[in-house]
Parts: sequence; structure tokens; C-alpha cells
Amino acid sequence: MANNGKIFKLPVGKNGTTPKKQPEHARTDTPDTAEHPALQETPAPRVSKNLYKIAAILLAAIVLLLVLENWQNLSPANIGNWIRTKAVGLGFGDGYPVDLVGSTADPGNFGTNGGNVYVVSDTALTVMNSSAKTLFTARHSYNNPAVSVASDRYLLYNMGGNGYQIETVSGTQVSGTSENGSITVGAIANSGKFALALQPVDKASQLCVYNRDGSLQYQYDFADMYINAIALNSDGTRGAVAAVTSRSGSLVTCITVLDFSETEPIASYEIENNLVLGLLWTNNNRILAIGDQAAFVSDGSFTFSSCDYGGREVTAFCLTESRAIVSVSNYAYGGDSTLLIFSNSAEPVEAELSGRATALCAAGSKVSALLSDRVVAADLMTGRVEYYCESSSDTKGIAMADEGSVYMLGVREIRKENLKGIPVEEELSSAP
Repeated sequence: MANNGKIFKLPVGKNGTTPKKQPEHARTDTPDTAEHPALQETPAPRVSKNLYKIAAILLAAIVLLLVLENWQNLSPANIGNWIRTKAVGLGFGDGYPVDLVGSTADPGNFGTNGGNVYVVSDTALTVMNSSAKTLFTARHSYNNPAVSVASDRYLLYNMGGNGYQIETVSGTQVSGTSENGSITVGAIANSGKFALALQPVDKASQLCVYNRDGSLQYQYDFADMYINAIALNSDGTRGAVAAVTSRSGSLVTCITVLDFSETEPIASYEIENNLVLGLLWTNNNRILAIGDQAAFVSDGSFTFSSCDYGGREVTAFCLTESRAIVSVSNYAYGGDSTLLIFSNSAEPVEAELSGRATALCAAGSKVSALLSDRVVAADLMTGRVEYYCESSSDTKGIAMADEGSVYMLGVREIRKENLKGIPVEEELSSAP
């Protein structure tokens, strides 16, 4: 075709046909959404910058609150121990049960700390995480080992002997021997300060309080009373001591409250015919004492009130950061138990058990009791028994890993079991 001397070629389609010309209104420069799926997506709404600011402020407030509540524990040594404990605890073990390191262990030397289980046998202190990975083992040569635990520290001492040591995941922090007499009881605070009760040759007993590095900070002598329990507050600046003596043929226990910056006691309380078995300085500045005949709870000014057991026998007790729990029974060698849970007053929360409790432990809002063939768990606030698991006949100690599981100390091994809910319609006595 000729047009002013120029030749034009029409476009040819795939099949040799000439494609039809699209109408002008059908042509567009907009990309096809089928070829560009991203164009079909609705843009995500933008988050307001103010929302980010509010979240940052709340996070900063939470961190500040945690720092203020634990200010006395935020030393470089404490922070380092915490980091190392968390780092070492990240690994996994082969699971429970695991064999005991050593040949035997006392139930009083078995417990949990930060979710990890610890046990002191006749040869070593061993700490394991929830999957049975060993975090550390510290050997000892004590004839009668005992342990006190606070934060990530373990005060290990020879009861009736002279040796003591403080162990962490980082190793031995302090070790020594008492020069003034044999050790009867020990306690350690979250700050790392610790106290030992000694029996010198020239007096009945002596309280020695040590700084974190093992140097002696404070000393108080008891001329005619024998110390059988110690409790320290969180930073180790104050303590309570239970000591016993005989007066006119009767047993007398005196609870002495001490400020380690003062020479004289700031309070004292005498009890007749009642031996204090356990002593606790709570995190809200109260002192709780579990006796063999009654329990005692102080207010903030260390004035004590009592709760008599009514002649019932103590079968077990345990202490938490804020509560003392004791099991009592109407019978000396059998029968059911009643749990008495003390916190801010001498009016306890009670929990009835269909069996005799021989060991107690607590975690979170739950307390567990070892009965003859099972472990049961009750709510600390209501006293309602809600969970259980079966136990072996050789179980002699328990320690709660958390609110849903419990470690069990056998003759030669440590086991772990999950707690199961007791159906509401079933009686506790019908649980397996």
C-alpha cells in the first residue's frame, strides 16, 4: 500500500491474523492487578506513634518497679550469679527420674529454688533444672550436712561440726570453719549475708552474722539459752532468733529480734512449754514461728499473737517467703491431718486432708502434702484441695517445681510428677 511514498506494515498476530484495534476508552496505563497481586492487598493500618510511646513508658515503669523492689539485691555479684544461673539452666538433661549423688539424703535438705531442685546428700550438694540437667555439684565432707537457701546462694554447713561454705553456680564464694564452737543452725539472706548459731565452751550459744565476703559483721551472746532457729530479713540487716532454756522445771523459748547495727535487742517474746521448730521473717516485715504446741505471728512492731493447736500433734511444716504452713493431727502416729496456713495474722486458713501429711512444700498459690500413697495440693488462699498425683512407697520428701508439678525424693533417686485436677464431683478420699 502506498501513502505519500511511505509503506506501512500492519501488525500480525500469532496465527497470522491482524489483531483488532482496541477502542480508545479500553486503553489504560494502570497495571493489571492479575499481574500484580500486591495491588490487591489492603495496606495495613499504621500504629500511632503515641501508642508506641505509651508502651515504652509502661515497660520502663515495670522495670523501675522491679529495680526498686530488689534494689538491695542488685549488686554486681548478684547480677552475675543470676546471669550465669540462667545461662547454665538453658540446657536440657535426660529427664527424671535421676539417681541421687551419694548414698542418702535427708528430706530437710531437699527443696526447690527458682524452679530448680536441690538436694544435699551425704557427699554433695546437687542442683538440677526442670529437665534434670545438673547445674552444679559441690562436694563436702560433713558428717551432718544442712542447707539454707536464698536467691541463688546455698549455705551448706556441718551441723554439730565447724565447717561451712556458700555455693553458687559460679563456684564456692565463701568457705571457713567456726572458731568459737560447733554450729547448731544457719541461715542466709537474699543479700548474701549469713548467720550461724554456735555453741562456745564458755557460754550457752552465740549468734555470728557475716558479710557476703565472709567477714564477721555482728555478734550476740546468749548466756543461758540455746539457739535452735534463725530467720533473717531480705537484706540481712535484721534477724530473729529462737532460743530455749529450762526455768523452774519448764521449757521456756524466747524469740529475740535484733538489729545488727545496734547492741541491744529491739524486741523479745517469751513462750512457755512450746519449742519453736521453724522461724520466718516474711517479706512484709512480720515474724512467723511454728512451735510444737502453737504458732505465733507478729505485727510490724513485733508484738506477737498465738494460735494454739488444741493438743494436736505436728506432723510436718514448711516456710515460704510470706507464709508458714503446719500440718497437725489428732493422733500421734496416724489419722487425718489439717493444714494451718498462716500469713498476716494468727487466724489461719485451714485445709482438711484425708490422710496424714508427712512432708509439705509450696509454690505460687499452692501447697502440697505428702500422704501415704499420693501427693495432694491445696490452694493457699481458700484451703480447697484441688490436685493430686500418685507417689511411690519410698517417697520421703517433696518439693514443688511449680503450681502444676512436684519433685519427689526417694531412697536412691529423684522423680518428677505432674499434678492432676480432682473432679469436683469426687471426694478426695476416692482419688487414686
